Amino acid sequence: MTSIPEYVKEIINTLAAAGHEAFIVGGCVRDMIRGAIPVDWDIATSALPDEVKALFSRTFDSGIKHGTVSVLSGGDVCEVTTYRVDGEYLDNRRPSEVTFSGKIEEDLSRRDFTINAIAYAPSRGFVDPFDGRGDISRGLIKCVGDAETRFGEDALRMLRAVRFAAVLGFSVDGGAIGAIAKLRGNLADISAERVREELCKLLCGEHPQAVRLLHETGLMYYVLRGRAFGGELERVISWIEDLGGSDSDAGRPPLSLLLALFFSWTGGKCECILRDLRFDNRTIKIVSRFVEFLPKKIAESRYEIKKLLRIFPPEEFEDLLRLKEISQGGCLEKIRAESRDILARGECFTLRGLAVNGDDLAEIGITGKAAGEALEKFLDAVMRDPNLNTKEALL
Repeated sequence: MTSIPEYVKEIINTLAAAGHEAFIVGGCVRDMIRGAIPVDWDIATSALPDEVKALFSRTFDSGIKHGTVSVLSGGDVCEVTTYRVDGEYLDNRRPSEVTFSGKIEEDLSRRDFTINAIAYAPSRGFVDPFDGRGDISRGLIKCVGDAETRFGEDALRMLRAVRFAAVLGFSVDGGAIGAIAKLRGNLADISAERVREELCKLLCGEHPQAVRLLHETGLMYYVLRGRAFGGELERVISWIEDLGGSDSDAGRPPLSLLLALFFSWTGGKCECILRDLRFDNRTIKIVSRFVEFLPKKIAESRYEIKKLLRIFPPEEFEDLLRLKEISQGGCLEKIRAESRDILARGECFTLRGLAVNGDDLAEIGITGKAAGEALEKFLDAVMRDPNLNTKEALL
């Protein structure tokens, strides 16, 4: 079991010394039990927010409406939240109100899955009213209490269940699967930004077979913002698995590559879906370029490679080759070697690399559109014959 950092213990001990209960809760407890290193450490306490702030010199209100205060300890930050009970959910997204509670069990009962409804304190051990530790050992994602109630409170939890399957390699409880099939339409009420974040975490998980669950439960339609998945699902899953395997020593692959394979079937619709999911412009541009060029054949001539290097920065060109090797099979090492040799020799493939520019042309009376056309012709000639790239030869 992963050990608790000293700064987290200090916060728990400070709260306890003042007469308050305090436990680490949620995902950090789940990961600690699994032997993984938690990304964040969260504490639940019987202390009210003002009481928490009075005990620590450096705090800020990170979610005071819901009882959360961030405590700074050295260079680390830990969120400390008062035990609470959620009110009625009216919009499939968030409770209309929260009520502070004095019992850790009540706080745990409002959580989504049993594996996230475990509390731990060094002085008291585990508080596990829903057998979350048992479900961790069984590799099972199971809702706290009634699945329909949990998913009715926050529809994003349906997508979170699939995301946890992808990240942890767990299976999803049959009751949860049935509830998703019944309530999946509620995901349409969830903002594109929240859906996007869950999709990204899902694709970055080490078990992409969970993508199959998106299709089987009908969630895929809502993830794609009202579109049917038009690709060969098993092939796409296999490609994502292969991409992850090729990065086994370097960690998980870049998100842009995972998205390119996931959306490889979309063709011209890729950009529209990415925009509907509120991706940033840079990601949209990169992924759309990958998807556009995936089915196209790359000629082995240096001239054709330079034309692609003009479109793709060198690191993206290497990524494109990886994607094409995975999706089309074969080895593109000859093209990879040629591109690296072009870069090593400093051969020109952009207007910026030309030995002349618009000012040089203006001096000999060529301006405006004619200058632009001339520079393009110069670049084409230089990409075919690098020896032409001198000011004297071009002018």
